Amino acid sequence: MRSTEAALCAALFALVAFGSACTIQRTYLGSEILADPYEMVVVGASTKPQVLAHFGPPDRIVRQRDGDVFVYRYAQRNGFQLEIEEPFSGIEIFTWDRVQEKSDRLLVFFDRNGLVSAFGFRRGRAELQPL
Repeated sequence: MRSTEAALCAALFALVAFGSACTIQRTYLGSEILADPYEMVVVGASTKPQVLAHFGPPDRIVRQRDGDVFVYRYAQRNGFQLEIEEPFSGIEIFTWDRVQEKSDRLLVFFDRNGLVSAFGFRRGRAELQPL
């Protein structure tokens, strides 16, 4: 009787193994912020051309009454999907998804004269958990 149970377990394992799929996805959006803003940006002294030279074109420019804001964003999305389906009919039995998205953000505020009045930086991609 034990050999029958072992054969049944092996057959069940084979059905699950041949009817399962695993997908790992990693997507990036924007350009990586390579320069350190704390070293490159000086409040009251840095200009728009200098910021553009260090960080490139921003993802978005927000026009304000007192000056412009350059918005830089580099996002990373990690995804994992496990799917188990019946191998003969293709009917889905179980699906599990895990998706995380974090981003590095840099906002540079300029006054009317084009000088940096403030900036904010957050390196959020470091908070991504391993898959």
